Amino acid sequence: MEKIKIEKTKEYLFYEKLNNGLEIYIVPNTNQKNYYITYNTRFGSCNTVFKTANDKTYKKVPNGIAHYLEHLMFNMENGSAFDFFSKLGASVNAFTTYNLTCYEVYSSTYFKENLNYLLDYVGTPYFTTELINNERGIITEEIKMYDNNPNTELTYSAYKNIFVNDNRKNLISGTIEDIKKITKENILDCYNTFYNPNNMFIVITGNVNPYEAVAIIEENQKNKKFNNVDIINKEIIEPKTVNNNYQEIEMNVNTNKINISYKIPIKNFKKLNISNHILNTYISIIYNILFGPTSDIQDKLISSKVIQNGININKTFTKDYIILSLTTETDYTDTFIRLVKETLNKINISETDLTRKLKVYKSNYILHFDDIELVNNNIQDNLILYNKFINNYMELYDSINIETLNEITKQLKNITESILIIKPKKN
Repeated sequence: MEKIKIEKTKEYLFYEKLNNGLEIYIVPNTNQKNYYITYNTRFGSCNTVFKTANDKTYKKVPNGIAHYLEHLMFNMENGSAFDFFSKLGASVNAFTTYNLTCYEVYSSTYFKENLNYLLDYVGTPYFTTELINNERGIITEEIKMYDNNPNTELTYSAYKNIFVNDNRKNLISGTIEDIKKITKENILDCYNTFYNPNNMFIVITGNVNPYEAVAIIEENQKNKKFNNVDIINKEIIEPKTVNNNYQEIEMNVNTNKINISYKIPIKNFKKLNISNHILNTYISIIYNILFGPTSDIQDKLISSKVIQNGININKTFTKDYIILSLTTETDYTDTFIRLVKETLNKINISETDLTRKLKVYKSNYILHFDDIELVNNNIQDNLILYNKFINNYMELYDSINIETLNEITKQLKNITESILIIKPKKN
């Protein structure tokens, strides 16, 4: 097992790759009494057109199938996985994103039992026609709940407006019409393709012994047979234009909700010769200085009562684009839009601003090791976004400089935007 020093901290990451291809990442923290395990597959709502190395043609499956499969995985021949974990006092859940499905266990006791059962129920599918049909009704009700949620609508409609071809324009759960099309054959195709050790990884954080954890996993996996395949996801070409520049939707809200999203081609920064995770850090710092809780514009907007609860910043990386979104609640949407545009067209970040923000980032990074869920999620993000664990964030922060930052800000002016406003329904 490899013991990797997390630079300029007192923390270590332990890494092991089993013979079957399964990767294990462990950051122990004996100051905590709990542990947090995630069992992850690189399969999300974007992975709907794929083939294996032996296939001649691509398979197309309905939207929402990754989320559907996540629901089905908790069914066991002798009951539900929830029953087992609840008896041991463990918290268990799962979630699906655009490019990941995660199964998680959070507890303070019965580590061996919980880890073994997590590996067993995810690794032992039990799909019957009856279970698949029953789950269809449950997910249909879940989708209906999204339809009446303004915050969900704000996120998904914004993505639908930004993306032209990318599958992020569709609901992670799929629509009701999508899930009607899902068959048992679809389910088996996706499970047999994406739920194999070469495409999966385990992350464990908290009060655990890494050597014991790896021994448990090795013992669990040694007699299991897997259909390891090389997966080829069909590349989707996404244009730099947006699907819709402006949209207004009426819903049951008291105050306007607004989302301003920007679509920035990553190739615009190619001449800087920096990696995506460094670019990601620069973009994050710039937007936090411009629009974060201590920014001039946020102070101005709140004190003048233009906005009510601050500005939420969201950042999404795709293969070719960075999507930056600003959301807030306001009765004065025109004023908010104008001030945001003025801020982006007159970016002026001083070295003092940058130095101050870097101190905050360094401090937050050190403190985040006290939160075992946050550490676990950070490792997940690293592996999905960059296909590797980043262990030198402190050195990265030391390398950030005002010259490169100013070059990046030049590409944040006159960028493609899409505006979505959710307005109160008219009487």
